[in-house]
Amino acid sequence: MVDDAYPPYSYQINGELYGIYVDIVKQAARLLSHEYQVNLQAVPWKRGVSSMASGDAMALMPPYIHIKKRPYIWPYSIPLQEEVVVAFCNQGITLKNLPHVKPERVLNIGINAGYIILDESLMEAQKQGLIQLWENKSTRSNIEKLARGRVDCYVNDRLSTLLGINKMSQITPSLNTSNIVEDKIVMRRTAHIGYLKGFEEKYPFKQDFILKMDAALRQVIDNAAAAEE
Repeated sequence: MVDDAYPPYSYQINGELYGIYVDIVKQAARLLSHEYQVNLQAVPWKRGVSSMASGDAMALMPPYIHIKKRPYIWPYSIPLQEEVVVAFCNQGITLKNLPHVKPERVLNIGINAGYIILDESLMEAQKQGLIQLWENKSTRSNIEKLARGRVDCYVNDRLSTLLGINKMSQITPSLNTSNIVEDKIVMRRTAHIGYLKGFEEKYPFKQDFILKMDAALRQVIDNAAAAEE
């Protein structure tokens, strides 16, 4: 299963999957085509996570590594790429000093549904009731709510958000995004294919597939890096 609304990494247009991670995995899948047929199914991220939790899916792309919070996912593939998660806020609002400096009011923070992307300071701020999280389906809906002032900040991957802001400005020029600024780096995380823990009787080929997919991914990523040199 693949996140259907996470451009430029994985996204769906007219039923077709596109994106940086989709391209990497498709290239790796071609290297394995003599042994395995790999089908990528686009799903809303939250549904993908719940399908892993219930054992209905063997793999999900592209989670960060959260061993304690998602004990049903293990192992993870080699890293597909490092992402920089940042907070974008409306001017005049900052998350930098939380929880040590209390805001004048509770700050509303948008996140993509199903994503776990808060650092320790923001988790403590949430625990203290200084911020409130609002899950929205996609990057686009979060950016729109941020631009309209319905949330104060939005926490997400930097590249995905910047591309989303640029696209939103083109598609909806009446929506003013000029007030949105990058506030702080929240974390740096690598994205992976996450595999279902256990269920070997349901997926007896799983361990062999994981090893061979990792080898294929490494070949694709190394070839891409060599081409850039």
